[in-house]
Amino acid sequence: MKSLIHCLFLIPLFFVQAHAEVTITLPDSAEPLLLNGKDITSHQLISQNGPQQLVFNARASYREFGQQKRFVSETLIVTFSGENNHYRVSLPKISSPKSAEKFNDVPQIGLTDTQGNKVAYKIDKLLKDGIQIGRNYSEEIKAYNIGQGVAAIAINQPVQMAPSTSSSASSGAASPAATSTALAAQQTTAPQGAQPVGQPTSQPNTQPVSQTGTPRRDQINVGQMLDFWYEQADEATREAFKKRIGLIEQAQRDGH
Repeated sequence: MKSLIHCLFLIPLFFVQAHAEVTITLPDSAEPLLLNGKDITSHQLISQNGPQQLVFNARASYREFGQQKRFVSETLIVTFSGENNHYRVSLPKISSPKSAEKFNDVPQIGLTDTQGNKVAYKIDKLLKDGIQIGRNYSEEIKAYNIGQGVAAIAINQPVQMAPSTSSSASSGAASPAATSTALAAQQTTAPQGAQPVGQPTSQPNTQPVSQTGTPRRDQINVGQMLDFWYEQADEATREAFKKRIGLIEQAQRDGH
């Protein structure tokens, strides 16, 4: 029965594929953010043949010492070349602090086509200093691509979202500068080759710095606490918080 439901669900994707060439399915554990520079909320995506650049977070929940913990990964960039096929992204199971830390340090995903063949891809992190709430991913990925990061591409193809039964909320609209610590190109391969896995390069020190040049530990702790409580909040509380930040920023602009 599950197989029948899955086949029926994919029928619309195969029909639109005749026009758009490439369809992509993200797992429920992924939070869709961008495809080829465009905001997305659906897990079922349609694009034209050519380079594909996905931006998303991995999400998970697990119990630790009797408490429910929520994990949100660093923002990931995955690029691959797609042509006349359906591609499926898979994420490893994250069920403990150790597996969450391992994924953040060296993220690995699965990428297969309709025939189940492994597809080569490149992966990197889209990093931002400070508080992560209200990021403008569209602007960040533009800066990343201009900087020619490991997973950078030239964006020129339109993107559509196929009918989907699951979606995630897109991010808010602040305008932070994007930074990225490049991972070496991590390749999965078709059956003929091996599967080399890259290692992340050393990351620059991005801690807030005072006028004396010493790290401002108080501000680091405040930022970490805000990020923590934001991730623990429900969606209604998150939206209220983002609106409050927007009002504060507007007041600051009006004051200038």
